[in-house]
Amino acid sequence: MSMRKDKMTGAWLRGCGLAMCLVLAGCSDSSDAPARPGPYAADDLWLCKPGIAQDRCRDLDQTITHIQEDNSQVVYQHEIAADPEFDCFYVYPTVDQRSEPGNMLDLEAGENLMLRPLVNQAARFNSVCRVFAPKYRQMTIGSYGVEDVRNSSYFSSAFADVEEAFEQYLLENPGRNFVLMGHSQGSHMLLELLARRFENNAALRNRLISALVIGPVGWLEVPEGEVVGGSFANIPLCTHATDNACIVAYDTNAEGAERPQREQALPCVDPTRLGGEPGLLANMIYNDQEGIPFPEGVETSWIGWPQMHTASCDSNGYLSIGTVQQERQPTVPPELVQLVLGGSLHQADFNYTIGDLLRLVEVQADSMP
Repeated sequence: MSMRKDKMTGAWLRGCGLAMCLVLAGCSDSSDAPARPGPYAADDLWLCKPGIAQDRCRDLDQTITHIQEDNSQVVYQHEIAADPEFDCFYVYPTVDQRSEPGNMLDLEAGENLMLRPLVNQAARFNSVCRVFAPKYRQMTIGSYGVEDVRNSSYFSSAFADVEEAFEQYLLENPGRNFVLMGHSQGSHMLLELLARRFENNAALRNRLISALVIGPVGWLEVPEGEVVGGSFANIPLCTHATDNACIVAYDTNAEGAERPQREQALPCVDPTRLGGEPGLLANMIYNDQEGIPFPEGVETSWIGWPQMHTASCDSNGYLSIGTVQQERQPTVPPELVQLVLGGSLHQADFNYTIGDLLRLVEVQADSMP
């Protein structure tokens, strides 16, 4: 057992007592919050959390340069919300690229890997919500090759951390409404959390603004043409900007990329059609850590291309990304395309839609009873 695992286990035992831990390990608590603190009371198990000494979401310079229609450049300062009325609980995607099955046990050593998706996906949400982002012993990329991975020990270990972190969030924030946000493996963890904690718990669903389950790559099942059923009976896909306790899910794909026709289309919620300008993405952003050349004159670490990209759900259920003006570069940056997936923009699932998602969660939060 690793030192990190020893620390987490020891903290858990001290927090709730051995007898209580054995009970919690054997059943799911249907209450709205845990009775006692667990290991995630420790600040060093969080990347972002209000009040901790090193909040990675607050420490970033998120000043951004927008490239306008005439290719002029406008610099915008990022403003952190002073007293937001809701929270965002974020679970990052796979960053452990080892080919052998396993879990990331040394969370301190892996922190730099966690920061890249955090920066691109979650940090900018602190303009509208308080961001909570736990570290967790996620599965390696190689674990996805294991038969029935959802029932594997690798998945169980990763999910146990996410669930404990969420329990700690509930304990410390009674009554607060929240958005769940995840990408790829993070979305897989959230789907499990929704199934175990929300599907049969009306009290928690009443606090759920929405769940951004981005890039689930087939793990979310909804009958084609329906908004509910399959994975969930009580948590539908979002169909209007004012819907709550619903799911926004999609997998992006480059427009025109040839992919085999699926027997059943993936669930696809186009965020531009939930109160935005249908078919036109509000803003695609990325930063200078992606290795993509910036236009001459850009001095910020972030660049944005407002209303340059189009989006629509195709016949396979992919959110197909195209461009409005070919002369505005880049169109679909080839550096972001995972060629092994044949046109998938999986790595940039959040980058293309973040402007619409930020707007959407604000509207949804205002619509809460």
